[in-house]
Amino acid sequence: MPASVDETLAEILSLVLERPIAPGEDLRREDEARWDSLKHLEIIFATEAAFGVSFSAEEIGEVMSIADLRAKVAAADAP
Repeated sequence: MPASVDETLAEILSLVLERPIAPGEDLRREDEARWDSLKHLEIIFATEAAFGVSFSAEEIGEVMSIADLRAKVAAADAP
């Protein structure tokens, strides 16, 4: 059974930020000290690889939370 988007995003953020993230957790970049610019790019690249999507520079800059990331994945996956 494939993991849900929330589960996959939680795994990615857990690995990159080196702390447990629960699927569906509402995590915002401004509230997470470890989510700096380098970690942001790691999260973006891992998300692109996991979901087979590609984000533009503008989209990368718009991601400020897990919810934003989920929305970008859904939009990129839409026909």
